[in-house]
Amino acid sequence: MGVVMPHGVLFRGSSEKEIRKGILNDDLLEAVIGLPSALFYGTGIPACLLIVNKNKPAERKGKVLFINSELEFEEGKNQNKLRQQDIEKIVQTFDDYAEIKRYSKVVPLAEIAENDYNLNIRRYADTSPPPEIYDVRAILHGGIPVREVESEYIREEILEDFDVSTVFVKRDDQYFEFKPEIDSKEAIREAVGDVDSKVITQLERWWDKYRVSLKELDAQVAEAEEVMKGYLVELGYE
Repeated sequence: MGVVMPHGVLFRGSSEKEIRKGILNDDLLEAVIGLPSALFYGTGIPACLLIVNKNKPAERKGKVLFINSELEFEEGKNQNKLRQQDIEKIVQTFDDYAEIKRYSKVVPLAEIAENDYNLNIRRYADTSPPPEIYDVRAILHGGIPVREVESEYIREEILEDFDVSTVFVKRDDQYFEFKPEIDSKEAIREAVGDVDSKVITQLERWWDKYRVSLKELDAQVAEAEEVMKGYLVELGYE
């Protein structure tokens, strides 16, 4: 049985906590599925789906599957919606009772009890990425750090099998740089073609972050100051 509820029931205290405690101690809860916000008319708050099963399979007893699909949706003007692939991912993950990094996790009831019967989904299946890398040398001199491009999170969860040589050339062992013909974000999109939007977003992020070094910005500011001084001289201001 699936029940759609607001997230508050997952962690509020008092009588709601006692209800959670009873359901968990009776081993009736099979899964907690977090849904994206603004899926339902009239409210923008996110909801969750509680899967209650009094006949849990033996291999699922003493456990609860948490699925966090808060980022898996198509944005609409007035209402978001789950795409077919989002629905299929939720269903497949539940059917397989699978753990997926930053998406789902199987949690023993004992761990939930230690957390005072708190079912907050992010406590168990947090979608937050690791801290972003900031390379001071790259910010000062330009270039995209190889260690950032090849980091586990970027390579496995963002770029996946995307070939970075489509847009990058190696400057040295530590840094890439954009190919000479890549001179704008539009050029990035044209070069990569039909790839996942998360790849384009990451490449554009690197464009904004490292394309122009601080030294180049300083030179541009100095040049602009000289031009402005020329205009002031022409206007009679020394």
